[in-house]
Amino acid sequence: MSGSQSAHPMELHYRLVVQGMEEGVVFHDQEGVIRATNPSAERILRIPADALLGRRSVLERCNPFQEDGNPFPLERCPALVCLHTGQSERGLIIGIRRAGGELSWLSFTSHPLARADGSRAGVVTSFRDITELRERETQNTRRILEVSNTVRLHDAFLATAAHELRTPLTALRLQMQNLLHRVSSGAGLAVEVLTTKLQASVRQTERLNALIDLLLDVSRMTVGRIELKRTSVDLAELTRELLAHNADELAAGGIEVTLEAEPVTGEWDVARLEQVVGNLLSNALKYGNRKPVHLKVRREGAFAVLTVTDTGLGVPASEHRRIFERFERAHHGGQSGMGLGLWIVREIVDAHGGSIELASVPEEGSTFTVRLPLPPTPEAGVPEEGS
Repeated sequence: MSGSQSAHPMELHYRLVVQGMEEGVVFHDQEGVIRATNPSAERILRIPADALLGRRSVLERCNPFQEDGNPFPLERCPALVCLHTGQSERGLIIGIRRAGGELSWLSFTSHPLARADGSRAGVVTSFRDITELRERETQNTRRILEVSNTVRLHDAFLATAAHELRTPLTALRLQMQNLLHRVSSGAGLAVEVLTTKLQASVRQTERLNALIDLLLDVSRMTVGRIELKRTSVDLAELTRELLAHNADELAAGGIEVTLEAEPVTGEWDVARLEQVVGNLLSNALKYGNRKPVHLKVRREGAFAVLTVTDTGLGVPASEHRRIFERFERAHHGGQSGMGLGLWIVREIVDAHGGSIELASVPEEGSTFTVRLPLPPTPEAGVPEEGS
């Protein structure tokens, strides 16, 4: 070890063993002063032996800190504590900050040394770099938390899906039971009454079918299998037709929905774009606090742009990314749902090579902006390779 003097053969043997150890080793004398180190101590600390010898702690030049991030008091150096108490200090984890700001974690163990007569001869301290081990442990912990969170969300999704499916199924069953009872009892049914009940039943089956389609979409999108059937589509016309198709429902809700649109034609999947517009509109109606909703379609350079704006509850900045994740919903508003609408929108937009952004202020409203790439125009030409 650096700093050693002449020794007996057996002592020399031990010193040679210490010289070859992967762990850093330092020796403090009975006064607590470092008298010897091994090469691994220099390598791990990146401090030469002559800069360590004569000091009271290997941490003096390392900017040590505790696991909670606070500075590590040098008086708690494991070698000095061991020298003072006569008891071993094991597995103390200390962070060090190297030149250039690099952070490392070291595990220290100190043992007291005694002479043949029992008097203290000093302390030997070993330490090793556990930075990579801690990083792996942190990654494993993060993965466990992610899996746990996914399982929790999945369970919540299944419970919500079961509830959403049960509602129209229960209504449909009651309608059928009522009709069966009327027929089996011989009671007559006016055509108008029968028509009304059958129309209500058809609406419930359509709702069930939509929910089943949603579950199938989730399954396909989860494994990354969105199949796009691209055709020439005018986004403005598609949006206008979707609003017209839902005019009665919108009127019944008493919410004003306006559209400002200019023709913008691209190669997109009609059914998927209807999902995008429909889900964004549904989201605006749900969280818009029953205030007007405005849609706008325009061309912006090489993109078709759709914006859906409400002046309702708004979304805190901390939730902007989260609400686009699967099974997630805004934490305010008390609205029910499966937390899939915005996730599906993002997946469809991504599949088309587009993007979606949210601008929102709590209690002032939200604007969702979808950008979809347009095919190059003949005037623009095809970019040359490398240009």
